[in-house]
Amino acid sequence: MEIEKVKEKLRHLDESEAKSLLLLMYARLDTAINGSGGDEVIKEAAIDVLDTLRRLPSRRVEE
Repeated sequence: MEIEKVKEKLRHLDESEAKSLLLLMYARLDTAINGSGGDEVIKEAAIDVLDTLRRLPSRRVEE
Protein backbone atom coordinates (compact mmCIF):
# COMPACT_ATOMS: atom_id res chain seq x y z
CA MET A 1 0.00 0.00 0.00
CA GLU A 2 1.36 3.40 -0.98
CA ILE A 3 0.65 5.05 2.36
CA GLU A 4 2.99 2.58 4.05
CA LYS A 5 5.81 3.56 1.67
CA VAL A 6 5.30 7.25 2.41
CA LYS A 7 5.06 6.55 6.14
CA GLU A 8 8.43 4.79 6.02
CA LYS A 9 10.01 7.68 4.12
CA LEU A 10 8.68 10.17 6.67
CA ARG A 11 10.36 8.23 9.48
CA HIS A 12 13.74 9.15 8.01
CA LEU A 13 13.15 12.90 8.26
CA ASP A 14 14.65 14.80 11.15
CA GLU A 15 12.53 17.37 13.00
CA SER A 16 13.73 20.33 10.96
CA GLU A 17 13.06 18.56 7.66
CA ALA A 18 9.61 17.49 8.81
CA LYS A 19 8.68 21.01 9.91
CA SER A 20 9.89 22.45 6.58
CA LEU A 21 7.91 19.87 4.64
CA LEU A 22 4.75 20.64 6.62
CA LEU A 23 5.18 24.37 6.06
CA LEU A 24 5.63 23.88 2.30
CA MET A 25 2.54 21.66 2.11
CA TYR A 26 0.51 24.14 4.14
CA ALA A 27 1.59 27.06 1.96
CA ARG A 28 0.76 25.19 -1.26
CA LEU A 29 -2.68 24.13 -0.05
CA ASP A 30 -3.50 27.49 1.54
CA THR A 31 -2.65 29.33 -1.66
CA ALA A 32 -4.78 26.94 -3.71
CA ILE A 33 -7.79 27.05 -1.39
CA ASN A 34 -7.76 30.79 -0.71
CA GLY A 35 -6.78 31.87 -4.22
CA SER A 36 -9.10 32.45 -7.14
CA GLY A 37 -8.16 29.39 -9.19
CA GLY A 38 -11.14 27.25 -8.28
CA ASP A 39 -11.47 23.52 -7.90
CA GLU A 40 -8.93 22.65 -10.58
CA VAL A 41 -6.17 24.55 -8.73
CA ILE A 42 -7.12 22.87 -5.46
CA LYS A 43 -6.91 19.48 -7.15
CA GLU A 44 -3.51 20.34 -8.66
CA ALA A 45 -2.26 21.43 -5.23
CA ALA A 46 -3.38 18.18 -3.65
CA ILE A 47 -1.66 16.21 -6.40
CA ASP A 48 1.51 18.30 -5.93
CA VAL A 49 1.52 17.55 -2.19
CA LEU A 50 1.10 13.82 -2.84
CA ASP A 51 3.86 13.87 -5.45
CA THR A 52 6.17 15.66 -3.03
CA LEU A 53 5.60 12.98 -0.41
CA ARG A 54 6.08 10.18 -2.94
CA ARG A 55 9.42 11.68 -4.07
CA LEU A 56 10.94 11.75 -0.60
CA PRO A 57 14.13 9.70 -0.43
CA SER A 58 13.71 6.19 0.92
CA ARG A 59 16.68 6.41 3.26
CA ARG A 60 18.81 9.06 4.81
CA VAL A 61 22.21 9.30 3.16
CA GLU A 62 24.92 9.17 5.82
CA GLU A 63 27.27 12.14 5.76
